[in-house]
Amino acid sequence: MITHTTVQALGQARLADLHDQARRDALARAARRARRAQRQHSTHRVTALLAALTRRARRHEPAPGSL
Repeated sequence: MITHTTVQALGQARLADLHDQARRDALARAARRARRAQRQHSTHRVTALLAALTRRARRHEPAPGSL
């Protein structure tokens, strides 16, 4: 038969393992969110840059029929 002390030690070890797993999961979620936010931010910057370049290019085009 397992003594109370052994059961308590096993329970504490299991609880510590669960806490470690939860901490690792939280870090992984935070890293995933950061990568996603960075990817979305860079996409928005590229979109804004392309829009600005398009506006600039259209501004310098000669009007049709003015040649």
